[in-house]
Amino acid sequence: MLKVVDKTFKVLEAIVAASPQPLTPKHLAEALDLTVSTVSHILKMLLESGYILQISRQAGYVAGPKLTVLGNIANFEDKLLTAGKPLVDRIAENIQDAVLLSRVYGHLRYVLYLKNGNPAREIKVRHAGTRDLYATATGLVEMAYRPWNEQLSLYRACSANALLPDAANEESLQKLFVRIRKDGFYTTQKKEMGIFAVPVISNGVFSAALGCNIPASRYTAQHVKKVLKILIGAAAELSTALDVYAI
Repeated sequence: MLKVVDKTFKVLEAIVAASPQPLTPKHLAEALDLTVSTVSHILKMLLESGYILQISRQAGYVAGPKLTVLGNIANFEDKLLTAGKPLVDRIAENIQDAVLLSRVYGHLRYVLYLKNGNPAREIKVRHAGTRDLYATATGLVEMAYRPWNEQLSLYRACSANALLPDAANEESLQKLFVRIRKDGFYTTQKKEMGIFAVPVISNGVFSAALGCNIPASRYTAQHVKKVLKILIGAAAELSTALDVYAI
């Protein structure tokens, strides 16, 4: 049974993920498998604390000012994001598709920043952290730079349907990680899109994964080569910027 704090965070994360689209208590209750009375009680607490705002009784709730203020105070990954955000924006405009910076903390992958340069696609970060280390290009690239015992323990915690084909078993996983570290990138076609990731290295240590995804229709040899060239160049530029910050 979920504790009150767990329920509260689930409600808050759902509202943040949907914003600026408001969510009603009924929608939240159905989506999170909670009672409407429980959701209403949590919403009242979050509203009084400034974490959410009520658009109207009919429309529902959106993220509130306290979240923005807390984010500004925290300055989380400030050096990485200060140097990385304008770079991601530039690449997204150049490639005209979605570009992101991500990091793994614990055993969850977090998209720290995303810019979508393709107005024909609706792409948004919908979860605060995801357990998709072996189902995403950025997740695989980060895990390639982790110790084998950590790679293996997190791999064994994955369900079979949460794996990319390259990571079908432990033997192929080892070979994949060696290839990623040797090539300095990972790319593959995953269902309806092509996915890419390259490592950002700061002072010889893995710092973040720079990734991109494009529609499968654009995943041609020529375009893949172009995207990889841009991403690898940008990762080197970001790595240099972070080295300067560390001096």
